[in-house]
Amino acid sequence: MRIIVTGRHIKIPENLQDMLYAKVDHLERFGHKLNSVHAIFDREKYLYTAEVTLSAKGMSLVGKAKHAKDLLTCMEEALVKVEAQLKRHEKKRIDAQRRRIPRQPE
Repeated sequence: MRIIVTGRHIKIPENLQDMLYAKVDHLERFGHKLNSVHAIFDREKYLYTAEVTLSAKGMSLVGKAKHAKDLLTCMEEALVKVEAQLKRHEKKRIDAQRRRIPRQPE
């Protein structure tokens, strides 16, 4: 899996990147094979923004968050949003498999 971290108007601290890698590894437990994760961090005056784009087979999920004081909190909020989308997608996939009617032998 490829993880890309981009900073616009800001230098990304090493501890933030390490936390991002750890949290993304945590997302892999939902059973999807993740292709890539692109995290974009931005700072405009007093507002931090984080956008996390997660790509897997057949889907692309985006989580965005804004926070006034802390970049770490902003990243965690965006990852929580992506995790919720991933859980919802996994639940739909499992429910679709359960609804299938097995073929009766003729």
